[in-house]
Amino acid sequence: MLNIEKYKDELIEMGIINIDKLGVKNGEPIICENHTTEICESCDIGKSSIECSEAIKDWLFSEYKEPEVDWSKVAVDTPILVTLDEGIVSINKWYKKYFARFVDGKIYAWKNGKTSWTALDENDVCSWKHAKLTEMENTECNHFL
Repeated sequence: MLNIEKYKDELIEMGIINIDKLGVKNGEPIICENHTTEICESCDIGKSSIECSEAIKDWLFSEYKEPEVDWSKVAVDTPILVTLDEGIVSINKWYKKYFARFVDGKIYAWKNGKTSWTALDENDVCSWKHAKLTEMENTECNHFL
């Protein structure tokens, strides 16, 4: 998915039809009314107004990258999605789990849909190589197994 596809709705909401009015801050689109030093310094593009248009086009048509997660700061029992290593048949299947901990570069989730409240003990976890945060909007907790 390209950035222009990912941020299509936000760009429409912001009324961006002229890429000269578009900036990028922390990987997300912002309105850039005029190219001032203050705005340009906070913009990820960080170039002069002459170069901005080309850089913005490059950003719009580049592949969207999920922001990195600092797993050491994720709260216990946060809903996450996990998947198995490459080479396993179900690689594209994401499983709903609850975050348990992050130790030595490994992400641990509670087993069998449990949380810290329902787990047998702190070792009732499984490590996963691939995980991502999920949004719980419109998701019933009892459907998160």
